Amino acid sequence: MPELPNLVYVEDRLRAFLPGRAIVTVMVKQPIVLRVLVAQAFEAALAGARITTIERHGPFLRFGFDRDLELVIHPMLAGKFKHTPKTGKVGRGHCFSFHLDDETALHYLDDKKMGKVYLSPSGDYSRIPKYLQQGVDILSADFTMETFAALLKGQRKQVRVFLMDQTRLSAIGNAYADEILFDAGLHPKTFCYQLDQDECHQLFASIVRVMQWGIDTVKQADQPIEIKVRGHVKVRNRKDEPCPKCGATIRRAGVLGYDTYFCPACQPPKRKQFIEWN
Repeated sequence: MPELPNLVYVEDRLRAFLPGRAIVTVMVKQPIVLRVLVAQAFEAALAGARITTIERHGPFLRFGFDRDLELVIHPMLAGKFKHTPKTGKVGRGHCFSFHLDDETALHYLDDKKMGKVYLSPSGDYSRIPKYLQQGVDILSADFTMETFAALLKGQRKQVRVFLMDQTRLSAIGNAYADEILFDAGLHPKTFCYQLDQDECHQLFASIVRVMQWGIDTVKQADQPIEIKVRGHVKVRNRKDEPCPKCGATIRRAGVLGYDTYFCPACQPPKRKQFIEWN
């Protein structure tokens, strides 16, 4: 999925100009990403519709219209948006476009064709996988230390797996899971039940701090919405580079099929590992 700070930035930028705009025409280039859950065809259902709202729900973006329809987009690995003049260059992975009434166009691109775009009746999310199963929004007022402790209690997963469980925490991706654990000083293969009370508090504080740092950094970069801002990360994809805290070599390991990056000195393991990085 696009990391949450990038998705928040896209949501904010789209909210600045899209509400009130009417879709004049719809162009579909890659229908494979579409999941049309209404009787009409995608183009016919949305042509002439006026966009009223844009809201994020975990890793999903939801578009509301002045008719009984909603568009829910789960960009997943490579989905992204691009806003151009009506005749502007779109680029690789073009899936569909909305030509708007202000002579601009909003495009959805996905060169991996992994994202999912659901057109459904308003309020009907039952046929959208994972939408109704999202856990507590980590950017909301509902995400408190008490809530976090209750979610963590009794968990026997590795802590990185727990962080990326969207049914509990909505929603942390690969890059920021690594950054959170680095900030908290926790090895990614630490089991949740091995965390003491201070470490639980530190992990909660790191989630809040790191996600806000990511949001602020992406916003300050002020890039076009199709650009993934990731140059500020401290350990993610920095294998064999020096740790920014202590100078030790950043390592990469596998956790449940995912690559994870960490500093073996700043994030010492609580149990013997197959590879002793130190």
